[in-house]
Amino acid sequence: MSGFAVALGFLTRVPVPHRGALAAGALSRAAIWFPVVGALVGLVLGGTRLLADMVLTAGAATVLALAAAALVTGALHEDGLADTADGFGAHVSRERRLEIMRDSSIGTYGVLALVLTTLLAWSLLGGLDGEECLVAAVAGHVVARWAMLLHAWLSPSARDGGLGGLLTVGPVALAGGTVVAAAITITIAGPLAGGVALLAGLVAAAGMTVAARRVIGGSTGDTFGALGKVAEVAVYAVIAVASTG
Repeated sequence: MSGFAVALGFLTRVPVPHRGALAAGALSRAAIWFPVVGALVGLVLGGTRLLADMVLTAGAATVLALAAAALVTGALHEDGLADTADGFGAHVSRERRLEIMRDSSIGTYGVLALVLTTLLAWSLLGGLDGEECLVAAVAGHVVARWAMLLHAWLSPSARDGGLGGLLTVGPVALAGGTVVAAAITITIAGPLAGGVALLAGLVAAAGMTVAARRVIGGSTGDTFGALGKVAEVAVYAVIAVASTG
């Protein structure tokens, strides 16, 4: 299976040939394609908003757009955000935090994280017109997937056998992913807004890495998902500010 197909199958629910257990190193070799998959998810979000704008208010159209993106990804990153919030918010041992993050049920911190993040995304995107929303969506999802590569490069896996441990990124893969992410983001958002969006992704990745290493000893699949949502919404904020300038 090609690197693009591996990345597409891992990051979305789009049917790909031979979807199944990932062979050792397959996900890492596919890392350069993460920003490209992000761009496709962003196109789904932004395209849905443009179509829905024809018959609905911006607020309602944005709800449908966010729902479309969640359906395409299987709400993978939302799940990671909720689990990470529950684990990080608990005042327990490192081992117990990891157990909480593995639990499929959602606690108070997870619910709050999902509600607040979704409301913020809706508020930011709902204040943009359709074309601006498309720019924000593509840039946000590209930067979010690039930030995951940074997190993988900067942080060891917090546990053996975890999904997060499948993604190990070396300098070459990181450099390739960075070039792809920068090219897409700057092309669609412009040099200034695109550069600030990439900086926001870098800050989000650094912050998540520091927090994850301190709280649970490294990265997990959940921290990758949580980082993706944080970086995504941070870029929405950048584009929203840029659109008012």
